[in-house]
Amino acid sequence: MELRLINILLIITFALKVNANNLGYSDSKPLVIGIDQDYPPLEYVDEKGKPSGADVEFSKILMKRMNIPFKFAPNKWGAIANDILGGKVDLGMMVYSPYRKDVTNYSRAVIRLYYQLVTRKGTKRNYGLRDMHNVEVALMASRPVRDTLQKIGARLVIVDDLTKAMKELSAGKYDAVVCYRYQAKYLIGKYKLRNLEQEELTLTPREYCYASSNKKLIDAIDKELDKMEEEGLMDDVYGHVASTFNGIIIPRWVYMAIVAFVIVALLAVILNQMHNTRQLKKALDTARENEEKAKASEEKAHQSEEVARANAEKARENEAIANANAEKARASEAEAQRIADVARRNAKEAEHNAMVASQNEAKAREAAEAARKSEELKDIFLGNMSHSLRTPLNAIIGFSDLLMTMDDSALPPEERANLLQLINKNGLELLHLINELLSLSEVEGDTQLFKREVTDVDYEMGQYASEIRMQLKEGVTLEVVEPIDGLRALVDKKLMRIVTMHLLENAMQHTTEGKITLTYYLKEGGMYVEVKDMGEGLPEKLKQNIFGLLADKNTYTHDENQDNPGLGLSVCKAIIDRCNGKIGARDNTEDGRGTIFWYWTPTEILN
Repeated sequence: MELRLINILLIITFALKVNANNLGYSDSKPLVIGIDQDYPPLEYVDEKGKPSGADVEFSKILMKRMNIPFKFAPNKWGAIANDILGGKVDLGMMVYSPYRKDVTNYSRAVIRLYYQLVTRKGTKRNYGLRDMHNVEVALMASRPVRDTLQKIGARLVIVDDLTKAMKELSAGKYDAVVCYRYQAKYLIGKYKLRNLEQEELTLTPREYCYASSNKKLIDAIDKELDKMEEEGLMDDVYGHVASTFNGIIIPRWVYMAIVAFVIVALLAVILNQMHNTRQLKKALDTARENEEKAKASEEKAHQSEEVARANAEKARENEAIANANAEKARASEAEAQRIADVARRNAKEAEHNAMVASQNEAKAREAAEAARKSEELKDIFLGNMSHSLRTPLNAIIGFSDLLMTMDDSALPPEERANLLQLINKNGLELLHLINELLSLSEVEGDTQLFKREVTDVDYEMGQYASEIRMQLKEGVTLEVVEPIDGLRALVDKKLMRIVTMHLLENAMQHTTEGKITLTYYLKEGGMYVEVKDMGEGLPEKLKQNIFGLLADKNTYTHDENQDNPGLGLSVCKAIIDRCNGKIGARDNTEDGRGTIFWYWTPTEILN
């Protein structure tokens, strides 16, 4: 695919005739390349006053290939950046910034720069973004990194001399320094800062590009960079720092681990499918037994109706006999009256039997309809689960086959990393669906153990909110409204977490702006919990049965406009039902948009 794109770009290049020869540079008017005089190992001025570094060597090769006379103009970075953006120098290299894309032109990425966190040995490791709250961090001015760290509450110190900052970190002035990988490795090695160590930081890598106010020059450079990448010249120049510039080289054991994970996942799916098949067979047998019972009841109803008709006929015959006897023996009027009374009782009994027969017939029809609906639900369940399981499995198998059948050099590291991320994402989705199926089966199968214990509800709800806040989209907030006197109760913490986190995650997925509110309090001898969001609201087709499991053909089915809905709300419903509680959902009329999910369980309150 990449080779096809390169060939298309080459054809367009020849068609438009945009090349270096018509850019207007000559020996008398060479192209001026601005470089940072102190940015090792990429670009700097050495002890002899000569421009040096990987950027300098790469630019020489690029200009020679494009047949453009050039010269270097070293200066401090602040001056060089302004000269590039202001057009005072013709060309320079800098990190791509969306805030500057309207004032200059960027080439395609030459390399990608990855961030690392540098700390002193023996201090707390594995900070990660979540654990950097109130950590004093020194870094060079970078708006995306600064905004990210400020959002999580880190104490930032903006420096203009990274070498000085690394030495001060070694001496104990800061908690950490954020910089690019190659900078950390180079400075630690050069200045022998042996008490420092590096660890990965999950920030988006930055693209290192050529920048110029001359759009035609950047277009010509892009075409030449495509050729150089195809010929492997970028690796020749930047190869000595490949492990610090480019993505992580994936060892063979990672692929083996992925294959093992896929095999285990497939085995889990097969075992779960076998279990579901047994359950469905059992349900089918039950449905058939119900159908047989319904047929037997219907037959019995017909027989009862025949008996009723016979009794009615017999009653009419008795009445006739009574009339005849009365006619023949007026002297036996009392006896005749008795016979008439018997006949009337028989008639009433016949009418009652006819009514019972009619009721039995209606019950038989209901049983037959239940059996038919059970069979229909089985087909819907199998169809939905088959689609939900195949979708991630097809992605996992397809991408893993592609990785195993292609040479390591056939795919760029970025595309290989993207494929691995897709395999991981689909694997997690498959695991999530299997966990939900197992949770639902465990609750519905009467095997779930309810272990109630004394619980600080305020603390648990605060923990759930902290987890969700780290995943909220930008512009969305989460508020917790708790009882004034606090709340301690005798509850099953595991089940309370499953239901509450399901509702919070559901609100988070459907809210792109505004506020999510978690409220809980004592109500009617139990605990009432409410999650209110400002999302798109309940779909009309799901309002009647949002917690149902396949109640009809239009509930929880998959279409092109709906992601895999999962079984989360059905699991919540099953848990709350087992607790003898209530669960529901309604429109958020208070804010004019969104949804309110709530549940109530009878709970022993301790305060």
